Amino acid sequence: MSFTSVMFLPFVFVAALLYFTVFRKCQWVWLLIASLVFYLLSGPKYIFFILVTSFSTYLIARRIYKIRTLETEATSDKSIDREERKKISKKFTARCKGWLALDLVLNFGILAVIKYTDFALSGVSRILSAFGVEWTAKTFSFVLPLGISFYTFMTVGYVLDVYWRRYAAEKNPLKLLLFSSYFPHIIQGPIGRYNKLKVQFEERHYFDYDRVKKGIQLVLWGYFEKMVIADRLAIFANGVYARWEETSGIPLILAIIFFSLQLYLDFQGCMDIARGVSQIFGIELEKNFWHPYFSKTMPEFWKRWHITLGNWFKDYLLYPVSMSKLCKAIDKFTRKKWGKNVSHAIATIIPSACVWVITGIWHGAASRYLLWGIYHGILIIGGACLDIPFQKLGKLLRVNTDAWSFDLFRMIRTFILSAVGRIFFVSDGFHEAIAIMKKTFDITHLRLYTLWDKSLYTYGLNQRGFLLCIVLIFLIWFVSMKQEKGMVIRDEIAKQNLVFRWALTLLLILAIITFGVYGEGYNASAFVYGQF
Repeated sequence: MSFTSVMFLPFVFVAALLYFTVFRKCQWVWLLIASLVFYLLSGPKYIFFILVTSFSTYLIARRIYKIRTLETEATSDKSIDREERKKISKKFTARCKGWLALDLVLNFGILAVIKYTDFALSGVSRILSAFGVEWTAKTFSFVLPLGISFYTFMTVGYVLDVYWRRYAAEKNPLKLLLFSSYFPHIIQGPIGRYNKLKVQFEERHYFDYDRVKKGIQLVLWGYFEKMVIADRLAIFANGVYARWEETSGIPLILAIIFFSLQLYLDFQGCMDIARGVSQIFGIELEKNFWHPYFSKTMPEFWKRWHITLGNWFKDYLLYPVSMSKLCKAIDKFTRKKWGKNVSHAIATIIPSACVWVITGIWHGAASRYLLWGIYHGILIIGGACLDIPFQKLGKLLRVNTDAWSFDLFRMIRTFILSAVGRIFFVSDGFHEAIAIMKKTFDITHLRLYTLWDKSLYTYGLNQRGFLLCIVLIFLIWFVSMKQEKGMVIRDEIAKQNLVFRWALTLLLILAIITFGVYGEGYNASAFVYGQF
């Protein structure tokens, strides 16, 4: 078992103890030391990459900011006419673009080489083979440095914010290093923004019993979501997909439901642990999920799932592509040639297609992730293009769109669409994914009797384990419903009597110890999204 699995909680305890005592006057310095120690203990040979990313980001951002400052000074002279001012501004912007390009090439280049080299070479090998040229690609099999996808996106976002003059470049390189290496969010995010975290890092945080207590509660709930529910659901899902060729109907339908819930609770559990630990230190990380399976449309789903990644793509890819000269030229041409509606559709398709192709590639170096991204891109683009026709159809059929039954239908529809996309994650490619889909939704081999003939208990979960999964799913649904309606669970618990609060906390700890999934080879730090 890894350091992040065995020693994480003791590490947090020691870090918090020193944070509020020895280092209370320079807390951000201690957080940096603790984060670097955590990184070294988790994977010492990969600290080089995060140091290169952090310090190159610092130097390039400082250079861009200096050029922008000189531009402001040069264009502030009132004696210069408007055209001359534009020329000066264009000259300085070109210099900034050069430095920005360097940052993008360097840091995305590191990510691409480590994460996608084998995938790219195998692709080249397959293309050459199609033309009759036999070439076997060498396998490098790089091990991903801890959190490289997340800290790369955070630092690139920071440089772009400086380039767009949203805020000044950080003067202290160590503070920027803390931003990229902050240990609660280094494993799986959330993808933070520098302007939001910088202020919190620099503030002095005093020990607050209520805040620390709520942070610990969130950590415990995260472990409960991960170890008790997600990892138990994974046993059944993995058991079914290991034998998918000899399975059809009900087991595969339940497997994709369980896998979808597992993926959500595994990632959400990690986010709750990260946010809870950070809350102990007095630093609030952004929410990364908000009950995505209550979504009524796919765009709403992606506003609730991996929120910080979605916002990153929206701010740093979708909007820039939409506002690019190429997209504006295409919009102008199509509007003149085919009218406003076609122009609007194309203006939606191009940036959305870019986002979803890159989102798929971000998830992993395999064709199944690219296919997953294309699948969701088609759903989002198709939904946007067909929204008005669907509204007209609803009015024609006199559908009561305000009825709760219609909302329920839309939630089930959205869940099914998202769950079907997960099949790409458990397959080895397009053809296998299609084969699994066919067997999953083959009503001729539905075999309803498998619900009661005990054959479901041959995939890794016995009857008691399977029933426990069902109970736990309803528990998550109940808690989510309360939160969806505005209840803050931890605030409600705080209002209860002392005996009840402690009993509930001890019950949660006992549940993690008793029902948590353990065993040989099990790694509590092996969160699903850690591989991304």
